[in-house]
Amino acid sequence: MAIAVCLALPACGSALTPEQRADVLGAPGGGGDGAATGGDSGGGTTAGSGTADGPAAGGSGPGAGPGGARGGGTGPVKCQGTGGATAPGVTANKIKIANVSDVSGPVQGLFESAQQAVKAYVGYVNSTGGVCGRTLELMALDSRTDSRGDQEATARACSQAFALVGSMSAYDQGGAATASGCGIPDLRAVTTTAQRQKVAVTYGVNSNKVNFQSTAVADHFKSKFPAAASKAAFLYLNSEVTKQNEASFVKAFTGRGFTFVYEQAIDVADFNYAPYVVQMKDRGVRYVQWLGSYQHAARLLQAMKQQGFKPDVFVMDPVAYDANFVKQAGDAAEGMAVFTNTALLEEGGGNAEMKLYRSWLARVAPGAAPDYFGFFAWGAAKLFVELAAKVGPNLTRKALLDAVKGVHAYTANGLFSPQDVGGKRTAKCWAFIRLKGGRWVREAPGSGFRCGQLVNTGVGA
Repeated sequence: MAIAVCLALPACGSALTPEQRADVLGAPGGGGDGAATGGDSGGGTTAGSGTADGPAAGGSGPGAGPGGARGGGTGPVKCQGTGGATAPGVTANKIKIANVSDVSGPVQGLFESAQQAVKAYVGYVNSTGGVCGRTLELMALDSRTDSRGDQEATARACSQAFALVGSMSAYDQGGAATASGCGIPDLRAVTTTAQRQKVAVTYGVNSNKVNFQSTAVADHFKSKFPAAASKAAFLYLNSEVTKQNEASFVKAFTGRGFTFVYEQAIDVADFNYAPYVVQMKDRGVRYVQWLGSYQHAARLLQAMKQQGFKPDVFVMDPVAYDANFVKQAGDAAEGMAVFTNTALLEEGGGNAEMKLYRSWLARVAPGAAPDYFGFFAWGAAKLFVELAAKVGPNLTRKALLDAVKGVHAYTANGLFSPQDVGGKRTAKCWAFIRLKGGRWVREAPGSGFRCGQLVNTGVGA
């Protein structure tokens, strides 16, 4: 996932504007080797197929609910005794964890959904008896959409909590050195900066890495729009992070048969998109991919409509999988395509973990809507509980970190595609949806996710 956090701001750590909320998503990544459900017979491998790209269903990471059983509704593993006070934040009857997410700042509640998801999972686990006889206590800390805020909150967590769980901060490089120095397990929803990704104790449950790209995305669109692939354009918001991710995408796509005839960075404050549309028309562009916020994507789509420019396909990552984008873009977005690595809300009736997440979210935050960041924060809390139960009564930071390293195909019981959390490698498996009649419709595969090879582009490594 490209995490577009610096954008065109004077410096990392500056305040985000309201239209930059979704820029932090950029271009999604995910994770790793192993299992997911379903699939189809065409184009690439299907998650869970047990190809050379990864183990068969189940992978090497924990996939059960907190009690070790599928379905997400069973109680935690029962351990003999509690081991007393074994580590910072751990007593005989309590485990204190911290979540550091952007709640205040220029965009109120920027990543509050991540904190709400962890709060929801803590409530669920405590309702079943806790973890090995210990209840969970959550420190909800605000990183204030600021690198200093992230550093200060991380420092508090270091001294008072056992682990950081499900955190989501636009400027998470702020706490990178602090987390590294104190050795706190840092199991994040998503790591947004390369500095934090490189910290030995930090793991993203969405295990994105800029230099790793799955061939599944390029291969899907190449097979779907073969003529368009030779006349491709890539437009993106002008920031250092998005530049790296755009370069990685283009290199990976070029290796799968795409030819990019137009690449263009667009400044955040640029409101006139007509010249870019004219350039695409003049160059005969038939495939357009956008990297950045859905608000800016809506502007581009509307400019394309005004200019009468309609390529074979317009492609975005999960940042577009949002009701607000559909409302803002209107019919200009009709027919566009999105690749995503989470289960679909439209299919949530058959997903036990999504039902559990939504039910407990409604209890702790009535009216809150599940979203992309909440999926991965819930998954981070779930993984923490599974690993803590696996370690048992003698819970230490080292033991938990050792356990995280062995997680290579984590799906949070089908909530998202397999994530190579321990290996810190981007997802191989994706689903593809189209906007039809103002609603998202699954296009491929028939269910679950389609997997590809993982390519190291060398960009941003």
